[in-house]
Amino acid sequence: MKQISLFFLFSVFFQCSYPVKNQEQIESDRAFVFPPSDSPVFLCNQQAILATRSGQIEKAENAFEDCLRKNPSLVVTHLNRLRLYFLLEEYEVAKLKIVTESPKPNSTLYLSILEELQKSFRSEERVIVLDALSRLKGWELFAFEEMAKYYMSQGNLQFAASYWNQILEVNPFYEEALYGMIEIQSELGKWHTVLDYAKSLSVAAKKNKEFHFYYVKANFELERYSEALKWIQSASANEKSQITFLELWRDCLLLTKDQPNWEPLLPYYRKIKSQGYTIPESIFFPTMDPTNRELRKAIRSGRQ
Repeated sequence: MKQISLFFLFSVFFQCSYPVKNQEQIESDRAFVFPPSDSPVFLCNQQAILATRSGQIEKAENAFEDCLRKNPSLVVTHLNRLRLYFLLEEYEVAKLKIVTESPKPNSTLYLSILEELQKSFRSEERVIVLDALSRLKGWELFAFEEMAKYYMSQGNLQFAASYWNQILEVNPFYEEALYGMIEIQSELGKWHTVLDYAKSLSVAAKKNKEFHFYYVKANFELERYSEALKWIQSASANEKSQITFLELWRDCLLLTKDQPNWEPLLPYYRKIKSQGYTIPESIFFPTMDPTNRELRKAIRSGRQ
């Protein structure tokens, strides 16, 4: 009998202390959040967090589920449970939990969860939630757009393009996706493709009509300077007041005229200068005298 008791105690101790994946990181992690002490789920959250840090993962899972049964709309519990699976690298388990809960489109709970993750710079966990939501009807376009923006911010153009394209397969004139794809194609220097997306934007743009820059840029790079100048005339005053736009306008004129007339550009240059731009007018608008004929060659080579 004594031997059985010792064996039982040894087994319990061994089970409690069995190392889990990333145990050291879990023990020191500071992203777990305790709800207010007067919250009805304070105790179960506390139990779950302490169990997580001591490597008792099953106990932690059960405690979090108990918390969610008591108050399924408490954001902090969802954030803590997500953190558990993130630290364990059990990403698909975390997604399955969300999919099983099937939040309604535009659920304030999940919008709040996403907002809190963004505010606390938990970007990778935010992507996990978005990926799960993208599998649910009504969430797809929102989730794809948010993931595309995330990967754009990370410089991962391939991933960003894949999400923008999934949106465009459903809605070919989705404005944000068209702007995302045109930005990617500009970065890659695929100017004919940029023009294709610009044509779609000229039809689809409603919230943001400042797509003329892309027409100007693509035509400039394709050495279609007259076409670029035509699109410059169609641009809004706000677009013309952007330094990159004004530089393109200036360079188009330098490449097509021996003595460009800078008068149409001056109001926009002065507006930019009033905002802190420091390059003097005499340098920004060079004269095409015989001593700087190499300027055109430099402009062309600099744009390639």
